[in-house]
Order: sequence, then C-alpha cells, then structure tokens
Amino acid sequence: MRTIPAARLCEIVEGSLVRGDGNKPVKGIMSRCASVKPGLVYFDVVGGRPGNDNILEAIDKGAAGIVVSKYKKALPFDPDIPVISVPKVGEAFWKAVKYYRDLHDIPVVGVTGTSGKTTTKEMIASIFRNRWKTLKTVGNMNLPHYVPPHIMRLNYGYEAAVFEIGMNRPGHISKQSRIIQPRVGIITHIGEGHVEHLGSFENVISEKAGIIEGIPDDGFLLLNADDPNTKKIDHSGFKGKVLYYGLKNKADFNAGNITFDKKGTSFTAVIDGKEHSFFIPTFGEHNVSNALAAIAAACIFDFDADTIRRGLAGYRKPAMRLQITKGIRNSILINDTYNANPGSMMAGLEVLSALSRGKTGIAVLGNMLEQGQYAVENHRKVGRRAGELNIDWLVTVGRLAKQIAEGAALSSDQMKIWSFLLKKQAADFLRNNIPENSVILVKGSRGSYMERVVKELRKQSETN
Repeated sequence: MRTIPAARLCEIVEGSLVRGDGNKPVKGIMSRCASVKPGLVYFDVVGGRPGNDNILEAIDKGAAGIVVSKYKKALPFDPDIPVISVPKVGEAFWKAVKYYRDLHDIPVVGVTGTSGKTTTKEMIASIFRNRWKTLKTVGNMNLPHYVPPHIMRLNYGYEAAVFEIGMNRPGHISKQSRIIQPRVGIITHIGEGHVEHLGSFENVISEKAGIIEGIPDDGFLLLNADDPNTKKIDHSGFKGKVLYYGLKNKADFNAGNITFDKKGTSFTAVIDGKEHSFFIPTFGEHNVSNALAAIAAACIFDFDADTIRRGLAGYRKPAMRLQITKGIRNSILINDTYNANPGSMMAGLEVLSALSRGKTGIAVLGNMLEQGQYAVENHRKVGRRAGELNIDWLVTVGRLAKQIAEGAALSSDQMKIWSFLLKKQAADFLRNNIPENSVILVKGSRGSYMERVVKELRKQSETN
C-alpha cells in the first residue's frame, strides 16, 4: 500500500494544515465515516449528523486525519490528529481521488450504456485476466460515489481495470470518466432508460456521450453500429479514434454465423483479416454484440484470438441475468430479473423464442421503471415484439406492465394473455396452470422485484 504524508495530501487538495502532525502517514481517503479504516483520511463531505458525530466516528475507526470545511470552528478531539481545512470538502475529495488514479499507468476500459454494460464489463475482465491482474467494478456499483473506493483498490497491485459507468442524474457519466480516464470507452446501447431523471431522450444521449470527456487524445471510443442512436452522438471534438462493432451494419468489428445450443452461443468474428470462432456461455444476439465489444477492446490492447477465446468461454453470467434454472413441472426458468428497459426486455424475448422452440414459451414481465414520458409507448412496444416473436403465453405483473399486454393484443390474436397487479397473483396462477416442459422468461426492472416470482416457480421443483 503506497503512503504519503498528511502534508502532501494537504498540497494535493490545496488546503491548509491547521492542526496536527504533517508527517503522519496516509494510506488513502474515505468520505463515509462508517467505512473508515486505520490509515485513511476522512473527508467530512456532507457533514451528516448534527455536530461532530461523523468526525468522531471516523476517528474512533482509526482515521489518520480529517479534512473539514474552513468554516468549521469547533474540533473537539485529539489535537495531534492532522486536520486539513479546505473551502469545499467535496471538491477537495475529488482532487484527492484523481491524484490516486494518476498514480497508476495501466490499461483502463470504461463501459457505459442503457443496457449491456455489466455483461460487457464482465466479458472484458474475463479476457484481461488471462494476462493481467484485473480490477473490475463490483457488481453494478457504477455511480460516482462508488468510484473512490474502486480507485483506492488499485493500490493492491492491479495491472488493468475495467469500470462500469452508470448514472441516474445529469453529469454522472462525465464526472466518472474524467476521474477513471479510460483508454478505451464503450457505449453499448442508448435507450430511453433514465428519461424520467434527465427530462428528454436527447439529454440521455448527451449524458452517455459524457464518457468521451475522460478518454485521452490517444484513446479509443467504441460504438455499436447497430444502434441508430449512436449516430446522434456528437464526437466531433474527440481527438482519439472512433471504432464501430456490429452484427448487422458495416463496422470495424463484425460477428456472424450465430448459433445457439443448450450451453450457450457460438459465433464467428474477424480479427486481423482472419475469421475466428468464439463461444459464450450465455444466450442471445445482444450478448454476441456485448462479446464483440469485448473483442474490440481486447484487440486494441493486442490480445490474440486464442486468449480472447479462452476469456469469453470463461465468462460467468452475473446473478439474475439470463440464468437458467429448473422450475416446476419440468419447466426451464430464464431468470433475467436484475433490471429491464425496452431493449433488454425485447432481447430477453428473443432468447425465450429461441430456447422454447417446440415447447410452450411463457413471458412473465413486470414494470419497466424510469421511462418517463415514454413509459406507455415503451411497454406497448415490448408487447408488440412479443406478438411478432409468437410467444405462446404472456403474463404481465404491475400497472405499467399491463401496457405490455395491450401492445401484445394488438399484434397477435394467437397469444394467451393475462395481467395481474400483484406478483403473488401471477405466481399463484402460474403454479396452477403452466404446461409441462414450458420455457419461462421472468423479467422486470430492479424495483419490480420479479425475482420473487422466480422463487415461487422454483419452490416445488426443489421440494418434490
């Protein structure tokens, strides 16, 4: 663990050492008092609870120093503990975060997008780990307040990093990218997700494009050639190189010959003018697109096809993302309940269509959240797609999801459709009525908690 004296940290954040020993060693920084460990300097960013409770808790946990606002007067604790005074604690904290990031000259990839970013991040990390000790964003902890602890983990000897960059407010992506400084930035897909927070789809596009702000002049921006919204991204001021990947449209990296079996998906892609075969232990053309983004990123860092192949084959699906489990009445459950937006919902339906050939395909779909003014139309769009794919049964759960049923009814007169307000109602119906050997997709936004339906449909298979 690299250490610096408290006086050096004071210089980095452009503050004043108003108390304590400037030679005291500092191992890192933290802005949450509950997460302070011995050797870390605590930045009192929010102030939080009345008085000095946050500061006292940080000191009790072994804080090596405190950074406070210059307007804070009372400091009722050990005078030997270094205290750095700054005009704005939040700004000082991010200066310190950037300092720690700049200590590490390693390959870094940043991945953003409405959908596909977690999977793409995991695939890239799986490839990189064949060559480097690779740091990756934990789960989908992809908002700005997670960046500092991820950056501090670089101190443990990591040789490369893959960051997932998410948002739920304006400026989140650009802020993270400027700190992370990815040599390769990827935008997987741009959909209407987060319109509720950003106000318009145009603002969503602009927000995703914020990743460009952190890519250096010799870096790369990877865009999905099959996503029409990538054409709306303004990268005119970007000095690096823009590359495209895609399954349908012309691109720098293309994939084809896509086939599915019970274990996953096989496809081919061209690297350095030669066609190579790849396999990913997951399903759907959308995941081939994610894999192609990972291939493109790996090629930029000079990975050979064999290493890429091993990495993709060793990819492990994150929890609740197209996870295949056994259900009641010999059914197959496709648990894709982690989150949902129109693009990922329709991609899930395509997987269901492919895996249910010759069997009854059942889509159990919950609300898609954060769709703002597009909520009704986006839910109906998903329903229309279900009808086009000839899904046999559609079961919707929730008030918004009923619009999926409305859309499906307009596009298919063969599909059997039921709508329920509550998850328990839907689960009870399914337990009592699904045919033997069905294939069941369960999907919805995180806030819809559709994994509870999966649990109900697994119960009997686990106990019988």
